[in-house]
Order: sequence, then structure tokens, then C-alpha cells
Amino acid sequence: MTNFAKRLWPDTVASRAILILVAALLAFHLLGYWAYRVGVENLATAGQDRGLAERIVSIKRAIASLPQAPERDRVAHDLSSASLEVHWSKVSLVLGTAPMTERTRAMEARLKELAPELAAESFRVGFADDGALGAGEANAYKHMMLVSVRLDDGSWVNFSSSALGASQRLDWGLTAIMICFAVGIVVVALLLLRWATRPLRDLALAAERFSLDQAPQPLPETGPVEVRRAARAFNTMRERIRSLVTERMQAMAAVSHDLRTPITRLRLRSEFLEDDATRSLIDADLGEMEAMIDSTLDYLRGGASSEPLRAVDLASVIETIVDEHVDQGHSVSLVGLNSAPVQGRVLSLKRAASNIIGNAVKYGEAAKVSITDAGANFAVLVEDEGPGIAEADCERVFHPFVRLEESRGRQTGGSGLGLTIALAIARSHDGSITLENRPEGGLRVTLLLPKLARTVQPAADMRA
Repeated sequence: MTNFAKRLWPDTVASRAILILVAALLAFHLLGYWAYRVGVENLATAGQDRGLAERIVSIKRAIASLPQAPERDRVAHDLSSASLEVHWSKVSLVLGTAPMTERTRAMEARLKELAPELAAESFRVGFADDGALGAGEANAYKHMMLVSVRLDDGSWVNFSSSALGASQRLDWGLTAIMICFAVGIVVVALLLLRWATRPLRDLALAAERFSLDQAPQPLPETGPVEVRRAARAFNTMRERIRSLVTERMQAMAAVSHDLRTPITRLRLRSEFLEDDATRSLIDADLGEMEAMIDSTLDYLRGGASSEPLRAVDLASVIETIVDEHVDQGHSVSLVGLNSAPVQGRVLSLKRAASNIIGNAVKYGEAAKVSITDAGANFAVLVEDEGPGIAEADCERVFHPFVRLEESRGRQTGGSGLGLTIALAIARSHDGSITLENRPEGGLRVTLLLPKLARTVQPAADMRA
């Protein structure tokens, strides 16, 4: 299927069902209309043929009972009608040399069947179009059916009829009624299909909004049996996931508690060491172990937090982090908006921004942070002066426990979870994080977060 055909092909259950329904209705109406027309025409033809045969017999008898020629001609004219014209003549209107065609034979057999009396008579049947008259194009009998019945004295009663040759015209009234019925059926079907597929839309919406940091809202198990089964399976799956994550968090919390106890004992014992260099190395290793435990727990939470959502000024959060780095003597600057209201959790957003800015300071020596308006989002850009990373690693670096050798050796510390945790927090706020190498060197990290519902006018501000 071509791309153009794919764009035209309906993409939802309701639209495809409507297409199938319309195609079925169209086929049904065409077939029904054809059957109706055939049936009506057959009935009309049968009744017309029978009436024609009976009139031919009765008129022939009436004219044959008259002895005088003038009276026969007058009665023939008097018995004529709009659909059947009658003439008495000494000769046959249908030439004896007229060619016999398929419809001529069929009409002759039909008249003999409907009027057995004609079977014993000498009569001729022909159509003017087939040359039964042998006249030119201007002949008055053109397009007519002709019947000539011979009387006992050798004269002929000639009949001509145009009713059988009339073409059937399309019944526009009936067609309009059928179209109205079809439109009504499609409208009702569309409403019913939207009602029937609503549980599917609710299921898709619930799957898109599924998050571990929100109170579970069971999906209503309504609709057809297949949809109810899907909703029930989704609710069961969601509960299993939450139970699995909860059990894993409890296990990790227990492990972290058990690990902190010996770490604390080791830290206390290191205080009694006389060698300051050895004590510093031990304290650094113990601090790294605690940091790894904290990072692992944050990663396992997957951005989940018990902190409620509320209006947060992202600019103030970023400014606080930047000020902390400046106080520590790091080269960090902040430019851009002085107000960036978003819907979020302060502690989670601070953790994500701290991980990003901390990486820039640790691996890039200096960081420039800017807050800009990006349409429906606020963008936090963190640029460093480090070596950057390979293009192939821009996605891999978000994977848990990934440590790039060029910038994340053991001497720099880190557990390979900073960006993973930041991305999980951003996604839990309907945001995103992207990485790109700057043309002039260094790495640019972009954090996008949706704006708060109310619009805030941006104001440029320079801070350092």
C-alpha cells in the first residue's frame, strides 16, 4: 500500500467500521435496487403482455363479426387507444419477408402462451426497428411493436404498440428515500460505534497516563466482553507492576539500611587512624559507597515521589543550585528568564537539575545555564566546556550504570545513574532531556518542562 493510500485509509476502529458499514450498505442498496427494478419490470411486462394478448383477441373478434369494410375500419379506429393503435386493412402491416429476430420469436411465443386462440390463427409479429415495415427513417411506426392478425376473408387487423418499447426511467423519489435511509443508518452507527469504542479510548488514555507516583485509578471494566477483558488485564498488570516496584523498593531500603550500619562503624573506626592520608582515602571510599546507595535508590524509584504536585518556579530552583555551586568556587553562570512557573515537585526537580549541572561542572570544568521560553515549554540549557561525547553515546548515556570512559573514570566518581534519574524525573513531569555536542566544543544538555496553565511574560535577567 502506498503512502498516499495509507493516509486515506482510516486509522481508528470506528472509522474502519463505518467504512465497512458504508460499503455493505452501498452494495446492499445497489443489489436491492437492481432486484426491485428487475422484479417491477418483470411484473409490469407480464401484465402488459397479458393485457395486450387479451385486447388483440377481443378486438379481432369484434372486427371479424362485422360484414362491411367501412364498419370494420371505423370500429378498428374506435377501439384504438393511446398504447395500442388498431387498423383494418387488406394487407398485413408486418411484411411477410420481415426478418425473424430473437425478440420477435420470444414475443410470438409469449402471445401464443397468453392467448392460445392466436396459436390457431395466422398472425405476424415484428418490430419496426428490425425492418418489419420496410420503411425509411421517417416512418411513423418506428420503435414500435407490430402485430398483424389475418381474418377468415383474408383481410388483416393490424396492431401497433409503443408501450413495450418505452424505456424505464430512474425513480428519483425512491433513490432519494434510499439515500436518506443510508445516511440515517450511518449517523446512528457512528454514534453507537463511538459509544462502543469509548472504553478502548479510555484504556489507551489510562496506559499513556500510567505513572508509579500517582494514586491508582482503576479503569472501569465496561463495554463489550473483549474490552472488559482488556480493561481487567490492564488493571491487573498495573497492580502487579506497582507491587513489584514496591517490593523492590522495600528490599533495597532494607539492604541500604543494612549497608549503612557497617559503613557508619567503619567511618567511626577510621577516626582512630593516625595516618591522615589513609583516613582520607577510607572516608572517600565510604562516601562513594553511600552516594552509590542513594543513587541506586533514587533510580529504583523511577521518578516516583510522595511529594504532591504544585506550582513551582523553575527559575528559582535553578538559581538556588547555581548559587550553591558558585559558593563552592565553581565556574557557573545563569542567564535568561527570572520566572518560569511549572507544575511539579520541588525536591524532584531540584535533584534532576542538580544532576545535570553537577555533571557539567564535574566533567566540563565550567557551566553556563540559561532558561528560555520554548513555546509550550520552558527550556533549561546547560552548556559546558568539556570534551563532549560521541554521537552514538547520546542515547546510551541515559541507560542505568553507563559510565563513559572518556569522562567518567573512577577518579571522578559517579555511579552512572545521574542522567538516568534526571530523565526519569523529567518524564514524570511530562518533560524530556536531550544531549548534543556544541559546534565550538563541549556538551549542551536541554531540559524541557511544560509551562503552568497560566501564561507568564518572560523577562530577561543576567545573574552570575
